[in-house]
Amino acid sequence: MALTQLSRSQFTVDACVAKDAWTHGAALSGWEHQYDQVKPGPFSGHVDSAWLGPLQIIHERIDHSFRYRGTPWAGSRVFFSYLQGSGESFYDNRPVGASALVTHRWNGVERISGSDKINLVIVAIDEDFFTQYLAPLPGFESLVRTPQPICFTSSSKLITGFQRTAFGVLQELAGAPDLLVHERLRAGLQQRVLDSILAIIAETGNHQLRPPTPSTRAYIVDRAIDYIEPRLADPISVRDLCAAIRVCPRTLSYAFSEVLGTSPKCYLLASRLNRTNRELADSRVHASIQSIAARWGFSHMGRFAQYYRAAFGELPSVTYASRFLRSPTTTAAPAIRDTLARMPFAMQS
Repeated sequence: MALTQLSRSQFTVDACVAKDAWTHGAALSGWEHQYDQVKPGPFSGHVDSAWLGPLQIIHERIDHSFRYRGTPWAGSRVFFSYLQGSGESFYDNRPVGASALVTHRWNGVERISGSDKINLVIVAIDEDFFTQYLAPLPGFESLVRTPQPICFTSSSKLITGFQRTAFGVLQELAGAPDLLVHERLRAGLQQRVLDSILAIIAETGNHQLRPPTPSTRAYIVDRAIDYIEPRLADPISVRDLCAAIRVCPRTLSYAFSEVLGTSPKCYLLASRLNRTNRELADSRVHASIQSIAARWGFSHMGRFAQYYRAAFGELPSVTYASRFLRSPTTTAAPAIRDTLARMPFAMQS
């Protein structure tokens, strides 16, 4: 098969450092998603990415508890693996740790949350391209179109090999972005990543493995958030939440603590602050600070300013005044080198 016959023609390498969840969510090319900062304190998000035609490689690190909702680009299949040192994360309400490779279709999973920092590597592949790649291999035809998430927990050596390969390709492109000009070299980089994925799939054989059993506490948190989101501007009490999802206050508190590392009341406050932060930073929103705050349930401007500063490290007026200047800090490709050199699997080959 000729891997140079591409369904996409984008060949780029980028790095981004973001100091808030709003700009971090806007940094990744092709993805439609958003992040919410769950607890107060400085937010730090790092994304290194490269497009190799129909294949996108991503290293993402978030040094904060977070809530994610969204999808990658339409028509893609996502493969991802958490690195050692990541806190516990819940992927579609399922706890997924390190030493696993998880895959799903672009619209197969919508929510991910974590109570601590995460560090992971992601490869998104065009499904049509991947179907063509797997076509000569009997038994793998259904993998690409399978709607359910699949969790491969093969040998740690193969999982680490996948992580090393993705890092290695990013590192090579950071050091020599001119590699993207050469068609055969691009195809060789693609092949390395695809081979690292195929090695894990082949070891598993034709058995499609299911992810871990959904967490009851993550399910409770999701139901609570589904109740909260359309009512953010309304007064919501713990009693309201417990009555809506039929759990006791203690169960609700334990669920939020385990999944997001915070309490239901603090999550509610954080959600309101995240919405105001996005609108204050968005130059397309034509409204005053007071009206934006009121839209998300803040009536006392003094307390609002205190909460906002504790969460984001600056006053609402500062965010509002710098709205035309706020964007993800994207660096030129050679500047990625220092970031990649600090990764746990810096390539030696």
